[in-house]
Amino acid sequence: MPRPPLARAPLRQAALRLFVEQGFHATGIRDIARAAGVSEAALYRHWSGKDELALDLFTEHLGEVTTLLDQAIGSRPPAQAVAAATRACLDLYDREPLVFRFVLMVEHDLARRLPADRRMPQDVIADLARAAAAAGGVKEDPDRLSAFLIGLFLQTASYALYGRLPGPLASHADAVAAAALRVLGLPPERT
Repeated sequence: MPRPPLARAPLRQAALRLFVEQGFHATGIRDIARAAGVSEAALYRHWSGKDELALDLFTEHLGEVTTLLDQAIGSRPPAQAVAAATRACLDLYDREPLVFRFVLMVEHDLARRLPADRRMPQDVIADLARAAAAAGGVKEDPDRLSAFLIGLFLQTASYALYGRLPGPLASHADAVAAAALRVLGLPPERT
């Protein structure tokens, strides 16, 4: 009989924190169990091991981030979509920094274990780059443009993480969105 999801929550929270703070490879089953206040056997009742737990966490949170970006962009015109995606991304960092860091900054190796057709945050941003090009923005490879845009989000988050930018991160959303619009060759959003 499967265990109720609530029994898994402390293990999931502990694993997420440790994977982000210590790294996946430096975190052991014993570390996760100790941080969750349970036995190692409790972890094995829910997952076959650390790899399965990490992939479970990554898959869930990756879906959340992808959905968050898709919903922020919606059917908005490209300039408005850039502003909305920027705000959503930086708000996520302020609300759930461990999720942001785990999915977007730490565990890229886990993405290789997902099906090739899995929609990723990079796909959402590449679609946005295609829409911007169609709206008269720069004609550039959408994947390269999405890398540039994601770099704006991630480097801003890295600077905040290391104390080089004051928080909350969302306070930098207008400046990051303006930079993203320049990268895409779109005029500034008029409010």
